[in-house]
Amino acid sequence: MMDDVSYKNFFKNYGIFLGIVAVVFMILIYFSLVSKKSWNNNLKVSIERVLDDYDPNQWTVGNNKPIKNPVCLNAACYEARSRRNGELYDAVIIRSATLYGPLAVVFVCDSENNVSFIGYSSLHGRINLLLKNNFSDKQIEYWKLKIPQIIGRTITKEGSK
Repeated sequence: MMDDVSYKNFFKNYGIFLGIVAVVFMILIYFSLVSKKSWNNNLKVSIERVLDDYDPNQWTVGNNKPIKNPVCLNAACYEARSRRNGELYDAVIIRSATLYGPLAVVFVCDSENNVSFIGYSSLHGRINLLLKNNFSDKQIEYWKLKIPQIIGRTITKEGSK
């Protein structure tokens, strides 16, 4: 009879513990879903600033495009339209390693998978100029080759869509 009481007490405590853990996970999931919109809006603003620094008043950034490549979790893609020629581009912001630590880098990819390095987000002044003028940066070259694959475009031997 003593064992039945201890089993009931154990399962009661175990149920309470699992309930608390479930509530904590539900709260975490709720806050991550609520903050997703704010996160996307702030990334969009970061891309707009970098594009505006690169070529003032020539870009409009549109909606977020989902990246279906599970390999790259540190990237976000947005539609960007050039006011100069009206062409639609994909603006990609991705975290890249630099001499100064990981920084957010913005690239633009056109319909023929030509990728251009635009600049670093949230980095201004002398360090920004030093990093932008480093033409032998292997990380930038690496991401230029990987961006079409990350945003889910098929690459042919000619490099077109």
